[in-house]
Amino acid sequence: MIAPSILNADNMHLSRDIKAAIESGIDRFHIDIMDGYFVPNLSYGPELVKDFKRSFPLTEAEIHLMSNNLKITLPLFVEAGCDLLEFHYEATDNPSYWLKYLKDHNVRRGMAINPSTPVQKVRPFLKDLDQVLLMTVKPGFGGQKFEEKSVERLVELKNMIKAENLNLPIEVDGGIDRETLKISRDAGATIFVVGSYIFKNGSIEDQVMKLKKEDK
Repeated sequence: MIAPSILNADNMHLSRDIKAAIESGIDRFHIDIMDGYFVPNLSYGPELVKDFKRSFPLTEAEIHLMSNNLKITLPLFVEAGCDLLEFHYEATDNPSYWLKYLKDHNVRRGMAINPSTPVQKVRPFLKDLDQVLLMTVKPGFGGQKFEEKSVERLVELKNMIKAENLNLPIEVDGGIDRETLKISRDAGATIFVVGSYIFKNGSIEDQVMKLKKEDK
């Protein structure tokens, strides 16, 4: 699955870019939420998610929450109507509380881990997740280069999930293009967050089609 990151779309023509991707067969978008503390950048608020779901009700809004103030931020995006929310393992001392919160509010649950976080850290939570987001760059900015060590981490995560007898999708985010999508897919990833490659290289439709050829 290709999940375009709207962080790299044209903010002055965001609806246009989203429509172009949907017309190319995209049914999920990755929305990066950054609070300026957990990562040194700012992005969107819950109103954008509300607008997104009102304008594109049949398209999934996947929230990547980069905030260590979950008590304030996480409920806001649940109330905004997101379909799936991924928070960072590194952002809280009580991941189980927030996983239960999401389940109780009928929001699918994801957990993200930074490149510096051992993959084994997510093992205790796998049974309570709907997907795992393995960051392939340090979070906070788009347009970064895919970290090669991510391949070994993907294989480790895939094997860990298999050992738990689970069928859990692995998502990758950071530096994904045709080449790194194929590398990540072969290592175990099934969901690919793509930003710059789709929105900064001419025709959105053409770029999505190129990626879909590799996502088989």
